[in-house]
Amino acid sequence: MRRAVLGPDQYHKFCFALHPRDNPLLPLLLPQLPTRPYARPWLPQPISLIGTGYARLIGIYSPPIQSIVTFFLWALGSKTVIPGVVDAPVLNAKTVEGLGEVITGVGMKGKRKGKESVEEILELRNIDVKSEKVLGKGTLPMVVFTHGMAGMSQSYSNLLGSIASHGYVVAAVEHRDGSGPGTVVHYPDGGERYVWHLALEDLQSETPMTDLDLKEAQLNFREAEIIETIRLFERLNNGEGAKIRNLKPKSPESALPGFEDRLDLAAITVAGHSYGATGALQALKNAPNKDMPINGAIMLDPGKGSGPLNHDIKLPTLVMQSGQWTERQTKFYDEGWHFDVVKKLVENTKKGWFMTLSGSAHPSCTDAPLIVPWIMKLATHTTLDGRIALREYISTSVDFLEYLKNGQKKGMLQKEAGSPAGPLGDAEKRVNVKGDFGADWEMHVIPKT
Repeated sequence: MRRAVLGPDQYHKFCFALHPRDNPLLPLLLPQLPTRPYARPWLPQPISLIGTGYARLIGIYSPPIQSIVTFFLWALGSKTVIPGVVDAPVLNAKTVEGLGEVITGVGMKGKRKGKESVEEILELRNIDVKSEKVLGKGTLPMVVFTHGMAGMSQSYSNLLGSIASHGYVVAAVEHRDGSGPGTVVHYPDGGERYVWHLALEDLQSETPMTDLDLKEAQLNFREAEIIETIRLFERLNNGEGAKIRNLKPKSPESALPGFEDRLDLAAITVAGHSYGATGALQALKNAPNKDMPINGAIMLDPGKGSGPLNHDIKLPTLVMQSGQWTERQTKFYDEGWHFDVVKKLVENTKKGWFMTLSGSAHPSCTDAPLIVPWIMKLATHTTLDGRIALREYISTSVDFLEYLKNGQKKGMLQKEAGSPAGPLGDAEKRVNVKGDFGADWEMHVIPKT
């Protein structure tokens, strides 16, 4: 498969035409790419907000030491950018045909230059430029993604950007529930308020809160934010984009009207990682309904300390666990081993998959293994290359999203359940199967039909 890399004039207009499986975080592969003005900083600004937030997260409240944490964060990630642009127009057949020719590059060690038409590059992602089923009016399916504890929406830019490049509108929610390092709430009058990571000692109440009380409140808050995100989709689709004001300074909003009549409101999938997986599962309670018109869910490493998991699920569900998450078993809120709780949850849906990506670690679905691979390998002892792990997660996620649209099973969704007991069974009975990029998976649960 060839890599498609855009020239500086086309990159900001056409970033979603790149094939995700051959496009892992472009700035890392091509750090001299002359498109930085069109790229978005990976670290949210100001960096001091995030640095201070992470310092508070590990219990450091001294400003001078917080500044040191901010410096190390700046040194590791200040030059890393996301290959995308704020306010990019929604891709459609008309704009695609007007982009003309683009420059293509190949490989990580060298480049070759040549010319290919836009249509040829689109074929790399299996999208037909003239197909109204993919690019036409009112057909774009959506994904709402909720980040993990101590995470941010931008922590998953490779995973989510790659899914989006397959023709999905992906909304990565920046939660204000006190689970992230820090975020800013902007007000119409120009004022702002910082929301830091919350711990029990930061809260006061007449009746002291427990850890589970805090988790319940945060998960309820996340559910409300998911509902508001879906309502925003509805407003955009109804043609209200021109009326919506982006309160974040220097954030253009001219592309919002372009969402009118472009979204498929019957195809909204909720997804999440760790604490976000727990929150997304909670959003499935009694779904689908008016507030939650959801058609399925993707869960990455459902939380072990995020509160009990919702078992009231009636929709197709894909649970992908890292090898680290599956192997390190813990007792889960008096419900048994975590693996067994998740397994029963998926089995009860009768329309779900539960699988483990061997050799991967809890952060393998984030951008961290691409940005600081040596730190991640040292900290997690993962044996699977971070790029391969991400490609496996992306490929399986896209196959599941396609299954929700057409009912066809591809890739890992076609495999048999060869390791139903996982780490709780006999080691010799654990069977691995190969993924699309050569990694080993264990299949624990597959749908009944």
